Amino acid sequence: MRKYGELEKLLRKVATWIKSEGRKVLKEGENEITPAQFDVLQSVFWQEHMTMTCLSKRLGVAKSTVTGLVNKLRQEELVKYTVSSEDKRVRLLKITEKGEGVIQEVIDRRIKFVEDMFSDIDPYLVDEFRQVLRIVVQNVSENQANED
Repeated sequence: MRKYGELEKLLRKVATWIKSEGRKVLKEGENEITPAQFDVLQSVFWQEHMTMTCLSKRLGVAKSTVTGLVNKLRQEELVKYTVSSEDKRVRLLKITEKGEGVIQEVIDRRIKFVEDMFSDIDPYLVDEFRQVLRIVVQNVSENQANED
């Protein structure tokens, strides 16, 4: 149990560092985006045509909160929405080209950070670590798919 507790702690620490480095882009960029707004932008980026209700459930926040966050992102021209042809009450979110640019800046910054983080480590060990992470991601993905 101790080794898994250490693994959890180490993975959480690294994930926090990577996330924090990416968020620096948001503070430096021309668009002032809050972490909550970025979470919305990122969710829409990874799953296009997401509904406001689905987004609310995914983020674990009230629909009214999501509406406020989306409205701010729409003002900044980072997301847009269309009304569903099947149900006029449903709004389908889509990221704009400008929004994709923000996401790409964050991803590029995170990749550079990870590259720097591993720069002093033997390339063989980096490749082995990457392979182990691939296996973990595959196993968890399969387990989650079986639960659905």
